[in-house]
Amino acid sequence: MRLKKYLFTAIVPLLLAAFVETVLAQTPVITRGPYLQMGSETAMTIRWRTDLASVGRVTYGLTTTSLTGVASETASTTEHELRLTNLLPDQRYYYSVGTPTAVLEQSAANFFQTNPPATTKRPLRIASFGDCGVLNTNQVNVRNGFINYRGTTPTDLWMLIGDNAYDGDDPQYQASFFQPYRDNLLKNTTLFTIPGNHDYINSAANAASHAIPYFSIFTLPTNAEAGGLASGTREWYSFDYGPIHFVMLDGYGTRTVGGVEKKVYDDTLSHPQAIWLKQDLTANTKKWTIVYLHFPPYTQGSHNSETESDLIAIRQRVNPILERFGVDMVVTGHSHVYERSYPIHDHRGPMAEFAANPANFRYPADASSGRYDGSANSCPYLRKSGKQKQGTVYVVSGSAGQLGHNAALGNHPVMAFTEKNVGGSFYMEVEDNRLDAKFIQANAPTFGVVTDQFTLMKDAGRTQSLTIAAGQSATLTASFVADYQWTDSASNTFANSRTVVVTPPAGTIQTYVVTDSKQCLRDTYTIRTYGGDLSTVRDGNWNDPTVWSANRVPTRADIVHIGHLITIPTNTQAFAGRVKYLPGKRIFYGPGARLSAGF
Repeated sequence: MRLKKYLFTAIVPLLLAAFVETVLAQTPVITRGPYLQMGSETAMTIRWRTDLASVGRVTYGLTTTSLTGVASETASTTEHELRLTNLLPDQRYYYSVGTPTAVLEQSAANFFQTNPPATTKRPLRIASFGDCGVLNTNQVNVRNGFINYRGTTPTDLWMLIGDNAYDGDDPQYQASFFQPYRDNLLKNTTLFTIPGNHDYINSAANAASHAIPYFSIFTLPTNAEAGGLASGTREWYSFDYGPIHFVMLDGYGTRTVGGVEKKVYDDTLSHPQAIWLKQDLTANTKKWTIVYLHFPPYTQGSHNSETESDLIAIRQRVNPILERFGVDMVVTGHSHVYERSYPIHDHRGPMAEFAANPANFRYPADASSGRYDGSANSCPYLRKSGKQKQGTVYVVSGSAGQLGHNAALGNHPVMAFTEKNVGGSFYMEVEDNRLDAKFIQANAPTFGVVTDQFTLMKDAGRTQSLTIAAGQSATLTASFVADYQWTDSASNTFANSRTVVVTPPAGTIQTYVVTDSKQCLRDTYTIRTYGGDLSTVRDGNWNDPTVWSANRVPTRADIVHIGHLITIPTNTQAFAGRVKYLPGKRIFYGPGARLSAGF
């Protein structure tokens, strides 16, 4: 009995330990992600990878303690992907990922924000990383610089500008993209991407077949799942985010056109991407339009747009399409520097052509630095809503990982700012009709230094005339997002808010002006106020005060109601703001008599 008891006492713990070890060994471990894809106003896709095949499960809700929504896969896999639907617009959701029996990841950092509606006025924050997937010190510094700059403020969108993994294979994506960004951006920032030549592994065969890991790693819109125009392909697409329309182009993949494999810039008449691009821009109604394309039409960095045929072709064949439709900005990578142009138009030739006469390719108002920081000649670039050609800003931001340049190349003359020695990320904030863009450098140990910035504004600078009745108030709102200084007709400063309510004196014409502190922006409002309503009380002459209800002769400020037979005597000039007649009543004019109605 003692031996049996001893064996039981010794063996049971070993069996329990083996059982626990077996159970633990069967619990999957997340090896990639989670990461957020194809967000819309009402849906979000969550992807992740596990070491063991399992049935994936996501729970989600509006607080970390109430994840009441559930989505589950129907089959066991290591590549997990779930689309959450019927969500509320512009709402933060928290989530967990796991299996039907275990939560593999859940924290306050696991959240996503659904897309806002087009009418949103809140600031929208977009980060763009170009040529980032290389796993070097610069990539880490750029990441840290951006994280330090944004602080605790979440980023709404994260855009990859191509060359997202330099070997283009899955292990490179794992080591150079998913691992460096796992704990800081991937789990709570909606990600949209375009491919570069390295994602295609610099292979013409891959460009034709599109059989590359990139297209299995990322879930991309094909049927306008996030707005825009359906493209029917993962290679190129568009989507909407609030008042912004994003167009995401593939500059390396090819399609068979006329029996020949061609890139989009080889044939902008027949290539399906070019045809779709023009259709998409035609259908677009958003206030802002931003295009992403890996290859820059203007650069003097690690690539040279003067000599490289693909960059020349983009400048000559793709740029005209974008500029014709009023695209506000084109964001590119490929060249491992940062360059930012003035708003330019119609420049298709060599850079010497621009340098010889910039005014041929840049509107006079766009000659400033655009920095909008109070420095000399730094007012924002002003645009109008619509599809008219009005100058496009071209940005090269290809130094979020790779960094370097050809020392023999100078600066391109279309550029308002160039940084070749320090890497960084490109960041935008869009609030209503204002867009602020910044280059955030990787300056260790002081991470997150902004060295370039510029501002675009739409439909800012308003002149408006209003007419109101006596005693009424008028609500005036500045056409721009900035700081404000309001003055009245007597040059008195009376407010510093965007919106004011004014009640002008009756029978006057008052002018109200709002400017920003940098004296770049100005709205002028002229308000004419009627003195009141005057009615006739009997037949008689216009210039007889006793004919009128207020016992005075009407002025330009009055609304006049004619309910009797009124005569304007010979050679008399009469005035009124407006004249209204009762049925059968009229005014008789003596010789040379006149009535001026209206202000």
